[in-house]
Amino acid sequence: MSNKIKIRSLFKDKKAFKEIPLIRKGVISEASESPLNKNNTVNSTANFLHPQTQSLVVKQVAEISNDTRAYILTPDTSLGTAKLAYFRPGQSISFTLNIGNAVVTRSYVIASSPERSLDDEYMIIVKKKLNGFASHFIFNNWRKGTKITASAPFGDFYYQPLRDSKSIVGICDNDGFPAFLSLAEAIADGTLNVDLTLLYTARKEREALMSQRFDELSHKCGKFKIIYTFSDEFVENKERGFVTKSLIEKYAPKGKYSVFVYGNTALYNRAVPQIAELKLENKYIRFGPGGQIENPSSLSDFPQEAKGLTFLCKIVKNGEQIATIPCAAEETLLIALEKEGIAAPALCRSGECGFCRARLTKGNVFIPSDVDYRRLADSSYGIIHPCCSYPMSNLTLIIN
Repeated sequence: MSNKIKIRSLFKDKKAFKEIPLIRKGVISEASESPLNKNNTVNSTANFLHPQTQSLVVKQVAEISNDTRAYILTPDTSLGTAKLAYFRPGQSISFTLNIGNAVVTRSYVIASSPERSLDDEYMIIVKKKLNGFASHFIFNNWRKGTKITASAPFGDFYYQPLRDSKSIVGICDNDGFPAFLSLAEAIADGTLNVDLTLLYTARKEREALMSQRFDELSHKCGKFKIIYTFSDEFVENKERGFVTKSLIEKYAPKGKYSVFVYGNTALYNRAVPQIAELKLENKYIRFGPGGQIENPSSLSDFPQEAKGLTFLCKIVKNGEQIATIPCAAEETLLIALEKEGIAAPALCRSGECGFCRARLTKGNVFIPSDVDYRRLADSSYGIIHPCCSYPMSNLTLIIN
């Protein structure tokens, strides 16, 4: 008995593929010569979701503590922003600040729910830092009616259904709580369908900011629960100490869950080894952007011979040298640019987003390995991220 074998050829597909250029030419030749409508639905939606800039105005200022304020921002229709761009809970916006001769960018998490943006309100929370350049400026200058230039929402610290579990254990401190406030608000109003258990760590109970609002959301919504842990005092019905593997497991749901962490460097340093012991798949672990490194010379791989030195950097833009500026070895190139009043693109200031990417054509820089998110092709062609690059010699830098 013989078996018949059928072979299916791709000849017809190849023949059809060769005919595509002829078909395309025919369509082009028959098309109208009038310009395309730039206000079509796709372009309008893209411009709404991803505007180059947003003109905002301060609607309200609220005191949270002696060094922390909430700012309610709305569209400045007089400057052309009719509606606020939509965002995902956990995303940020960056502000351009003119401070004296310096042009500075700073990013803050949108602490409100995306649903609130549909009513044309963002809320950001600004905590005054001890020697903070931008935070002190905001405290001293932002009042009701202050006009502000902001970016579109950005960042990837948000729930992604294809990657994350629908059960999330969050870990935060006083620096990272706004991201989880946005998540909790979105869960409570139905924008986001996940379960969130938040471990909020602070030194003392009075330092847990916005605790009243977190408690309200926890009582209002069964899908959000908050656990406080204080390292420096005992509080009844609250945890004592730091966030550990055992504490996470105590409150983590059964089955699979994701761990989201957002806070300062100290929190990351403590949390990383504890989370590693959980043996979770990497896709279930999310960290917020680390922000600016405050003391780079303390890093083990920082070239100590450069400590205290200042170098010169030639800045090239649009094919022309526009300035030669001093750059301290222990400050990023982005900070050096900002101090000299050179407007350089920047968003996250953590090396992650690549928005500030520039090309180094001469000289050497130090890039901490923990914040070097460049692609291999970028590094081989001299592409760097000025927000996390420290000069180690005289430089020539091409910026956008």
